[in-house]
Amino acid sequence: MLEGLSDQQKRAVKGQGNTLVIACPGSGKTRVLTRKIAYELEKMNTRKKYVIALTYTNRAAEEVQKRIDELGISTEQLWSGTIHSFCYQWILKPYAGYIKDLKDGFQVIDEFMTINLLNQLKAQHSIPRYKSVRTNLNRYGKYSNSKAPINNLAKEFHSKLLKEKFIDFDLLLYYSYIFIKENSKVSKQLSSLFSYIFVDEFQDTQDLQYAILGEIIRAKNGMSQLFLVGDPDQAIYSSLGGIAKNKYEIEEEIGSRVNELELSGNYRSTQRIVDFFSNFQSTGLYIDSLASYAEDQGAIVLNKTINENQLYQEIAKIVDMNLKEGVKPSEICIIAPRWVFLTSISKKLKSLLPNVPFEAPGLTPLPRNADNFFFKLSRLFLSSPSPDLYMSRLRWSKQVIDSLNLYTGSAFSIENDDCRKFLKLVNGIYIDEQDGILYLEKAFSSLFIKLEIDIYNHEKLMKQWNSFFSGIQERYMLEEFEGIPNDIHYFRSMMEPSKGVVINSCHGVKGEEFETVIAFGLLWGYVPHWNEIIGKPSHEQISASNRLLYVIGSRAKKNLYLISEQGRSTFNRNPYLINHQLNNVDFCYDKKSIMSGHSYN
Repeated sequence: MLEGLSDQQKRAVKGQGNTLVIACPGSGKTRVLTRKIAYELEKMNTRKKYVIALTYTNRAAEEVQKRIDELGISTEQLWSGTIHSFCYQWILKPYAGYIKDLKDGFQVIDEFMTINLLNQLKAQHSIPRYKSVRTNLNRYGKYSNSKAPINNLAKEFHSKLLKEKFIDFDLLLYYSYIFIKENSKVSKQLSSLFSYIFVDEFQDTQDLQYAILGEIIRAKNGMSQLFLVGDPDQAIYSSLGGIAKNKYEIEEEIGSRVNELELSGNYRSTQRIVDFFSNFQSTGLYIDSLASYAEDQGAIVLNKTINENQLYQEIAKIVDMNLKEGVKPSEICIIAPRWVFLTSISKKLKSLLPNVPFEAPGLTPLPRNADNFFFKLSRLFLSSPSPDLYMSRLRWSKQVIDSLNLYTGSAFSIENDDCRKFLKLVNGIYIDEQDGILYLEKAFSSLFIKLEIDIYNHEKLMKQWNSFFSGIQERYMLEEFEGIPNDIHYFRSMMEPSKGVVINSCHGVKGEEFETVIAFGLLWGYVPHWNEIIGKPSHEQISASNRLLYVIGSRAKKNLYLISEQGRSTFNRNPYLINHQLNNVDFCYDKKSIMSGHSYN
């Protein structure tokens, strides 16, 4: 379990008690997290307890499960997912009948219903559509918008949802917190059930989420331990309420002592890359490159003269140069602050580089609500029955069967042998259909026929069906989805490892690493976005800017190409200027600093 770990990593894995691990980029954070989870699972001497792993995204949760599968450790007593899924599965689903506003049933809405309803309310109250409205609540039931009219709109939004028996992710968290706070028996029961609660990317945790964890950990002092890992300098979700609480604040939250450890060695990047992104660091943690290629020069270059109209040609030349130098397509990433920039430029890149594959893993047409039954089922139909995915597909089939029993009142077994039979049933369904949406509709219908289940007789299941497929349709209506394929081959590609040049947003790329990173749109008002800086004090604006630049820079292993293009303008026709903090960095000249007739300063 400890093989191949550094001394710092071993201390984190073997340590006991509540622990906060501050991990710099490339320090093996996910490796430590999964080894620690596996370490605690191996020590379990009762089948009555669980280990909980909370991640920021469902993709990260799946990665945790996959890595532990590869270690050969049983995951039957591991539950992993986002904190929203955790609250739904462990609090609201079993106890909603005791909550006044939810006792007659509820459904978690998707992102499109949220956007549409908020836009309707903005129009009614003469609030511009571009105006940001935070609907997240703190532990006192207060909204975090700076102006009262916006808070009133958020309150009206939630009132309308509840009237129609809907909740969003923010209400899901709030009702979960209020319920366990007012029902100490439930808090104690949960605390007794969980031997460890792991929190990945703790810096993205909201105040209300800390409060939920605090109620559980405090309920039976010492029965449940907390292990948090992350990097305060990568806290780029503050606009969504993310807070990087320190050791003392967490101790106050959970009512017991917290040990603090560091992972300060970077195994990902050259020392030049490390020194570059350290310009935007706030923690003071010294980062030393421990990569085998630490002393490689690579390229760190900035272009702030190119016009946006020539941008795609310049990026194509950088991609082509790297490919000719032996960099694999999947080791190249193109980053921009907005998806609409990426989708428009990717079409032009494909025309210039027709033989180069490009992939946009963040632009999945599937709705993001992982608790939707048909999202779970779609993973089985879109993934290949390969040995590498066998354990994941077996786990997904168990989740599907469990949900199927809940929604239809069936009594299908979830034992491993029965899950294998279910997988065989799914694998045996052949649908001759090229359209991705129609393929899924026909595949699902065929499965229900084989199971002898009439979906029209089950209202909750039909609501899930409508939510899932309307979500896909609405995603394809978004501007950033223009030109994105809707065939079954593209749908299936989302379940496969990336093989092409990756195209992603600044936020979507967090947690990833590539030999070469090309980032454009590094302009003040895009990085950071106006919504994060308008009306904010100067130090908060600088902090938001530094965190984004820190994340972008730390994705690169060897080569980093930064572009602050000319020619973009605001609604008022004022030119966008280079990101202020980036403009203050001294760039070293090297052999790759002159390309394609453009000077990289």
